[in-house]
Amino acid sequence: MNNHDVLYPMNHQQERDFVSAKGNVFTDSQGREFVDLDDMCIVLGQGNEAFTDVMCRALHGVTSGRLGFSKPKQRLQQYMLDTTHGAFQSIHLTSSGSEATEWAVKLARKITGRTEVISFWNSIHGRTQLSASMSGLPKRKIGFGPIDPGIIFAPYCNYREAPAGMSEQDYIAHCIDILEKKYKYESAHDAAAIIVESVQGGGVIVPPDGWLKALYDWAKVRGMMFILDEVQMGMGRTGTMYRYETQGVVPDMLLLGKALGNGLHISALLMREQPPEEALPALSGGVGDDVLACTAACEVYRQLEDGLLQHVKDMGEVVKAEFGKLRGREDIYDIRCAGLAAAVEYDTDEHCNAALRRAQEAGYMPGHFGKSVYIKPPYTVTEEQLRGFAAQL
Repeated sequence: MNNHDVLYPMNHQQERDFVSAKGNVFTDSQGREFVDLDDMCIVLGQGNEAFTDVMCRALHGVTSGRLGFSKPKQRLQQYMLDTTHGAFQSIHLTSSGSEATEWAVKLARKITGRTEVISFWNSIHGRTQLSASMSGLPKRKIGFGPIDPGIIFAPYCNYREAPAGMSEQDYIAHCIDILEKKYKYESAHDAAAIIVESVQGGGVIVPPDGWLKALYDWAKVRGMMFILDEVQMGMGRTGTMYRYETQGVVPDMLLLGKALGNGLHISALLMREQPPEEALPALSGGVGDDVLACTAACEVYRQLEDGLLQHVKDMGEVVKAEFGKLRGREDIYDIRCAGLAAAVEYDTDEHCNAALRRAQEAGYMPGHFGKSVYIKPPYTVTEEQLRGFAAQL
């Protein structure tokens, strides 16, 4: 049957016959255990009893979309309003991050009356036409042109790429200066929005504190809307409910997904302003606000507020400490940590692949991007698992 799976040729994961799982530990038919360190969606872990109970009750109730503005949807929107402290006035639920990204940009164009969008190298914003066109990964666009017009790309603020001796603050100014030049010479000065990941999912690129604020200020002076993509890094991943909370900026639009549904397909677009009434018909349809998905998202919020978010923060400190011990090694180019999103980048593909093999042979399942071995584990990960994995790097 593998021959019928269109993505099978791209699947580099070793096939395993898992028969059970608990938390982020999977057991195969031979009794061998494997620790999952790369799941951005099922963040509550396998076999989460509270989640299972909530979903079973929902399945035994009315699940039809004819419920309209259902109670689970109302509860979910209230969670979003409360956890963002009333910063956003409007919420649109969709079924994927790509959709949320597309609607954010379309609405920004409608609201501003402008057309262009600024995005960044190495960014991940989705797989659909507009979202893929805005993604800064070559593989999303090569051979699929022409891409949507009016998109300007700039370098993401990766301090590891700064000139020797340059401070973080000077590098932030340097990146803003490059952006200013690109906007001056490469655009029609008609930008509706700037879209950026709070931490880039590709390789876990963590910008210096202060860059997002500088970027926000730059955009607002030029009349652009600021769209923050936290599809991967929101919902507790970095140790706070949302990454923007630590950066001194509230975006015009906030994008959420992945962890939001704990495996069910739901994403969200939160807006500081109510979009114009003439734009609303284009948002209708779809199943992003179905009862089951909203129920799942409510339970994710509940567990995060009931101690899980603190656990993520604590485990993030463990990651930072354990990965920090690797600094100074000749084979390691960079180490990046943001809560339970972290990466070790090696100097060569050979060193990266060797570290990946060591981890896999020891029973760990991390992610792999370029020359980096990364982790974005379920929030149920333990200190023992993190220490054990770090020892393989």
